[in-house]
Amino acid sequence: PPAMRMGGRFDDPADTESLQDERGGGNGVRGICSGEVDVQRDCYPFCIVWTVIPGCTWCVPVVGHMGIGKSTGEVLEFMGLPPASRAPSGGLSFNPVCRYVQLNPDRVRRGTWDEGIERARSYLQCHGACVSNCHTFVALCLKEMRYAGFPFWHWMSYLLAVWVFLFGHFTTAPRTAFYVLPSIFAVALIVLLFHSTG
Repeated sequence: PPAMRMGGRFDDPADTESLQDERGGGNGVRGICSGEVDVQRDCYPFCIVWTVIPGCTWCVPVVGHMGIGKSTGEVLEFMGLPPASRAPSGGLSFNPVCRYVQLNPDRVRRGTWDEGIERARSYLQCHGACVSNCHTFVALCLKEMRYAGFPFWHWMSYLLAVWVFLFGHFTTAPRTAFYVLPSIFAVALIVLLFHSTG
């Protein structure tokens, strides 16, 4: 039977065995994209994608959950147990994709974009909090494909979160509001509490 994923979504275990394109549930058809981002179909080719982790993100807006899109647009994520698996229909495991940065596959310097992702999947270890996580996986992908000719992406995994925070595109207005409004409220509350006790 399908397994419950975080965020209340169900994911077919077969997706972790095979990453073939198929029709999925949710808000549209998950399949091969034409190279363009299609939010309604959950297609993010050549993208770093990011979403909110409720509570954590609202207190520290740069913190979130990250994945990477293959050339076909399907998204892979690392949720703790190797290998990285296909994200559930509707977005990432915590929430729908909120922000993304689309990269240029012409800047891959070793193999292809998808080959780099597959090599990175084979290197993953179990989730290790700050040292082996979703950011680590995306950074390993960029390292394995030698994106932009740079071989040390795995040393800068957390800079990817800053990159998305500063330059990421938002997907939809409701998802943006789900990210921005609670963050403003939480940060304002924290500032108020510190100010009142200072």
